[in-house]
Amino acid sequence: MRKAVPAISLSLCLAFAAAPPACAAETLEHYLDIPGLGRVPIPLPPGVTVFGPLRKPPPTPEPPMDRDEPAPRATGLDSLLGRLSEARSEEEAEALAQAIGRIWARSGSATADLLISRAAVAARASQPELALGLLDRIVTLEPGWPQALVARAEMRLTLGDAAGAERDLDAAVRLDPRRFDALGALGALRERAGEPERALDAYRRALALHPRREQWRRAAERLEQEVVGRDI
Repeated sequence: MRKAVPAISLSLCLAFAAAPPACAAETLEHYLDIPGLGRVPIPLPPGVTVFGPLRKPPPTPEPPMDRDEPAPRATGLDSLLGRLSEARSEEEAEALAQAIGRIWARSGSATADLLISRAAVAARASQPELALGLLDRIVTLEPGWPQALVARAEMRLTLGDAAGAERDLDAAVRLDPRRFDALGALGALRERAGEPERALDAYRRALALHPRREQWRRAAERLEQEVVGRDI
């Protein structure tokens, strides 16, 4: 069994930012069936099944979109990221970062969204192993969704698996190089592991996207002095 280690602040607060709270109507009579894990005591709304046949309403036709025009989600994200890089205060920057996090948290899959909300419930209930099992399933279902990798990195770190957390964060950044939260977390992990050059690179990339995060700026300044001192 993996052993938990003391928490390290990696600024992964966006991982479950948009996970909805448990519905007041949920009861413990409903469970989630996870292949390989069995029935787990995470309540589901009555009538909901995740891995069995789903009764879906007919899809609502979407209006035609010009192929040359970006999707509204991408347009909104680009605008928010541009405003974040030019934010005039830390408060403004954090508000924009939270708005960006809510966009990142949308998978486009009802199943993945439901599973990550259940993982958030398990994490809040101090059940990291259960949360990790749910996140493993999400990564399998949606391998191109960086949010699932960032959230799984957080759970792996909670369970003491720093190497696994770094792999997930690296994968998230490869999928989306603008994931400043994953870059900042990589900086912290690499600094803790005694890799100042790689940590500094991650912090610089994070700050290029989110310049107002003072925690990252202070770390970058500290590491710059250390790296320059080694080069002399």
